[in-house]
Amino acid sequence: MVIFDKATKIYEDGTRAVDRLDLEIERGEIAVLIGPSGCGKTTSLKMVNRLEELTSGKIVVGGKDIHSLDPVELRRSIGYVVQEIALMPHMSVAENIAIVPRLLGWDKKRIRRRVDELLELARLDPARYRFRLPDQLSGGQKQRIGVLRALAADPEVVLMDEPFGALDPISREGLQNELLELQNTVKKTIIFVTHDMEEALRMANRVVIMRQGRIEQMGTPDEIQDNPATDFVRNFIGEDRLANISPDSPLDILVQEPILRVKPGRAASEVLDMMEDEGCETAQVVDKNGKWHGMALLWLLKQASRKGLSAADGLTRERKLLIEEATLRDAAEMLADKDLPIPVVNETGEFVGIVTQAGVARLTIGRLTRKRREVKD
Repeated sequence: MVIFDKATKIYEDGTRAVDRLDLEIERGEIAVLIGPSGCGKTTSLKMVNRLEELTSGKIVVGGKDIHSLDPVELRRSIGYVVQEIALMPHMSVAENIAIVPRLLGWDKKRIRRRVDELLELARLDPARYRFRLPDQLSGGQKQRIGVLRALAADPEVVLMDEPFGALDPISREGLQNELLELQNTVKKTIIFVTHDMEEALRMANRVVIMRQGRIEQMGTPDEIQDNPATDFVRNFIGEDRLANISPDSPLDILVQEPILRVKPGRAASEVLDMMEDEGCETAQVVDKNGKWHGMALLWLLKQASRKGLSAADGLTRERKLLIEEATLRDAAEMLADKDLPIPVVNETGEFVGIVTQAGVARLTIGRLTRKRREVKD
């Protein structure tokens, strides 16, 4: 379905971002490109829809050399999802999903049917969500709409550039599950870029590990885990990193995005509605400059809402850790005392992320399963 034939990208300064890449991605396959920063994975993805132009070699999509196609028409025929989502803020959910079908000249009835069909596939009630604006959605809901927008015109190929990278682990895992379920129905050819090895192993039919613009190893998730071809691959899949974790390790390995991040002026009643939608009991209140104002708690927000106050009136500031000083032990002790997210800030008060019991559990599970694999080997 998508063929890279000695595809090469060299920038004007001489940087060889992609070096004679040979790769064939089959119809209906999820191929995940992963590797360290600068390995060429995102450049390879963007060459497919000509956001990056090839220096040499060729790429074939659906039997057609992409350079025989008009770039604009090519991009309209390929779904594209990015981490930043980039929904049009002045457009409703339905209007955002329908952007490409409108450009392709679909009639209004067909567009409406397609929008409702996609919302239902994503378990978002059309009657409730089609007229909402992006600002009325949580991060996870925005990302779902971004995926639906990419699928709206029913493309054969979908490109996904770290689509869930900005989400907290719980939201990310939920959307991963939803995408896999959706794929069972729509059976698209998906090229998926991630920096997260666990995500790659979970999502892929085939994992493509890249290094310096070339493929270091390619195979199924089981093949990659059971038979790493080089020390680079073995280290990259995380065995050494997980083995060296100790209670005194820095906290940054646990830091994740919150499910909800809201601005101080947001009405407490609105934040309560968002919490209900997401099924959570806390939200981080962060201003436009990134400064952390506190953590909104459900019971405090209810009090503020009854008085018609804002989210800033339902906060606690007592629970937090400094990223420069805190260790895994500090986080574990605080979580053992109370099962609430721990906001993490830097020395200047800027919000970094949160630490949760679920994050600690995932780290522990990852370490134990890696150890078990080593023992079996």
